[in-house]
Amino acid sequence: MKIGIDIGNVIIGGPQGVDTQFFTDDYLATPEIPGAYTSIRALTFGHELHIISKCGKVVEAKSLRWLEQMEYHGLIPLHRTHFVRQRPLKAPMAEALELDIFIDDMEDVIESMQGVVKYPILFKTWWQTNAELERIFSGKA
Repeated sequence: MKIGIDIGNVIIGGPQGVDTQFFTDDYLATPEIPGAYTSIRALTFGHELHIISKCGKVVEAKSLRWLEQMEYHGLIPLHRTHFVRQRPLKAPMAEALELDIFIDDMEDVIESMQGVVKYPILFKTWWQTNAELERIFSGKA
């Protein structure tokens, strides 16, 4: 399957989903969401992963540097990391990439994915998301 994943509060953000440190000069110290790396690494087996994130050019550059430092480029190649400047553009990007699943923490993004991807998943925790993905992969979703 082709799976799209948001960055903010899904990969980057720390224990409470707080990524405000990311918008400072100390952005590289921003922690990841608990379980993100392990969960995404497990998805690399048998699936094509993409990142779709909404941000401006400055945050895009920071995001790419953070992903590199945290070794996410080994899981999701740079050419599968996509940035849009407005949140409503995530759905057309997902459609163009022919994604089957999209994981995002924003309800409006998930709503915009209805009819675009087969399985839009509203992210809360990786534990919950992994359970939902297991239902999808097992055909019980």
